[in-house]
Amino acid sequence: MSSNLESETVQGPAPASSPGAGARNTLILLSVASVSYALVQSVVNPGLEALRAHVHTSQVGVGWVLTGFLLASAILTPVLGRLGDQIGKRRVLVAVLVLLALGSAVGALATNLPLLVLGRVLQGAGGAALPLAFGLLRDLLPAHRVGTAVGTIAAVSSVGGALGVLVAGPIVTSLGVPWLFWLPALANGLVALAVGLFLPRTNGPTAPGQLNAVAVLALAGTLVLLLLPLSLGQEWGWGSPLTLGLLAASVVAGAVWVWWENRSRHPLIDMNVFRLRPVWTANLTSFLFGFTLYSVFGFVPTLLQVPASTGYGLGESITASGLLFLPVTLTQFLSGVAAGPLATRVPAKTLLVLGSVPVTVSLLLLAYFHQETWQFALALAIGGIGFGIGLSALSALVVHAVPAEHTGAVSGMNANIRTIGGAVGAAVVTTVLSSSAGATGHPSEGGWTTVFLLLAGAGLVGLVSCLLIPEKGTHTRILETAPRRSVEHPAPAARS
Repeated sequence: MSSNLESETVQGPAPASSPGAGARNTLILLSVASVSYALVQSVVNPGLEALRAHVHTSQVGVGWVLTGFLLASAILTPVLGRLGDQIGKRRVLVAVLVLLALGSAVGALATNLPLLVLGRVLQGAGGAALPLAFGLLRDLLPAHRVGTAVGTIAAVSSVGGALGVLVAGPIVTSLGVPWLFWLPALANGLVALAVGLFLPRTNGPTAPGQLNAVAVLALAGTLVLLLLPLSLGQEWGWGSPLTLGLLAASVVAGAVWVWWENRSRHPLIDMNVFRLRPVWTANLTSFLFGFTLYSVFGFVPTLLQVPASTGYGLGESITASGLLFLPVTLTQFLSGVAAGPLATRVPAKTLLVLGSVPVTVSLLLLAYFHQETWQFALALAIGGIGFGIGLSALSALVVHAVPAEHTGAVSGMNANIRTIGGAVGAAVVTTVLSSSAGATGHPSEGGWTTVFLLLAGAGLVGLVSCLLIPEKGTHTRILETAPRRSVEHPAPAARS
């Protein structure tokens, strides 16, 4: 272990003395690395039907393309984030990008469902790119620049998700289904090489100890037992013994995981840090943002593609429905980038409240005005303002609220909780839409209205959760100068 730590921390100037050009290049490299995963995550969704035909599987079978990716990402994101805290974030980020490229290549070569799912599982490792990038920013940049840089990367990453929806149609139409994977394979291979060659080595703090294998298994079991029924409950039946049994088992596994973490000398996730008020309130808000964000990006393209023969559908193609995400891509990027500098002057609590309002307004507009394409474009653009501000502020809040040696793990869990929120949102939306399906097989217009009203309600609850965030301790200038060790989160050495 000591040799690993030494190899990660040799050479390289102290972060505070890094020149402006070096900081700018670091930000660019980490932004590109983060957006790579976001594109891989979203580009497959609009092309699921084309993928189903490509590997000759059923509608149920192709669902595992999403489920396998979700499970792998949920498990590996906090684990790899913690591994980065322990053996070096730069080294682990390069490995993550290599796995992302390898998984993409496997997906491109796949001609059957098992091989395609294997590729998606390998791609799921890319979920750790964002928390690792946040940790590297904290290690490499002066403290006063971290908040702005975190906001920028969060904004760029969220835009990557919107761009994936945008480019999926043209890729399938012009190049073919395998290129949904070949392009990410080539891109991530180049990004891994660039990060390995040009990203400075860090000399920041590194967490002691080895990866806690029991905690990893307990967390993995908890997440699998939770996300499987959330993803497949509609197919199995929400009241079925299988669904209810797995959900109950996830509660038991989660209790075992927390118990083990509390008694471990070197926990995977330090529960003392998790109990800090800025952290648990940020996680609650992240869950609710995920609930609304992933539902909007996952289901609005489906609504746009509903045939006009239903009486309310617009019958748009995959490409056209993707183009309607251009406004939200632009507003999400601009508001997210603006939120970074604002976070050094405005409390994160205020920013998150400001972000929750346009999200709720957007969903209310979609509930009652979805007869024309311009109405979708306007509502999504308004929502993009809120999502950009909210995600950037959340990321900065979590990064600054925890000791530096826990940045990767806690940021990874925050992203994970957002993913779980998205899974819960998808389950709720799918259930509502399925229950309203008519003879045509498509949900009724009333079903869609109910969905958007439910999501708007989640947005309002998210606003209330933002109010729980403490004023003191959420302002980045306070956090950057405050002591990192306290009774609430002791130094790792104190645990041994």
